[in-house]
Amino acid sequence: MGPAEELINSIVNSSEIPSGNRRREIQRELRSHIEDFVEAAREAGVHQDQIEKLVLANFGDPDQIAQGFAWVYRHERRRVRALAFTLSTVLLAGCLLAVVLAMQTGLAMGFGAPIVKVLASRHTVMEALDILASVAVYLGLISLESLFESHRFQKAALLLTAIVGILMLSCAAMGWHISFLLYGLVNGVFCRTLQLFVTGKIARAGIVIVCFPLAGLVLNLLRSPVSHVAFAATCASWLVMGAGYQLMTHLAARVDRALLNGLQRTQEDY
Repeated sequence: MGPAEELINSIVNSSEIPSGNRRREIQRELRSHIEDFVEAAREAGVHQDQIEKLVLANFGDPDQIAQGFAWVYRHERRRVRALAFTLSTVLLAGCLLAVVLAMQTGLAMGFGAPIVKVLASRHTVMEALDILASVAVYLGLISLESLFESHRFQKAALLLTAIVGILMLSCAAMGWHISFLLYGLVNGVFCRTLQLFVTGKIARAGIVIVCFPLAGLVLNLLRSPVSHVAFAATCASWLVMGAGYQLMTHLAARVDRALLNGLQRTQEDY
């Protein structure tokens, strides 16, 4: 592979164009442009060694060319990114909900509570919405952090808080239930904070063991007094939730990256 071909491949790869067809078209156009230049140079009597140097010298700044293509195809790239984000959120939230409900069903059987009452209830629906919102916020933070050069988490958290705040106001204006959005924002930011700023696994586990059962107990006490059995069941249930979210933080970025890479490979055929 000659220097000119390496230059073309470098530009196309750096441009992050999702569609393989479009990448190949651009490669052909760039190659044709170079071939025309080379032919004109040969007709002018320029030596082959000098032609290659002239091609590289007159081609332009590769980084600027790649940035230009990246700007042109930014909407396609955003569509692929949005689809990967949606699939990641639904997949992770579905798997997490299944694991949490399975564990909570086991706890319900241990405490003698009817399984149907645990699964077929308004609480389960709200739990599903809470998990979906939490996963979406967590993945949203990871995506937004890539937009900033410094203080990435802080800036991404502020931006996402503003977005969720606007969404909550819009939903409240239409009379929709919005508590799951607030829970998702707090929980997603909490999980990301724990992942970024608490490095020890034992320390993370300790924080989860304390914070999640305590949060569940406080929320239940705000509604009504609880018995000793309800107290134990609440703490156990929220501890399961905390463990599930910690598992999510370990898998989320990998699942999201794998889906994005899969979608990009699929785009290569179109």
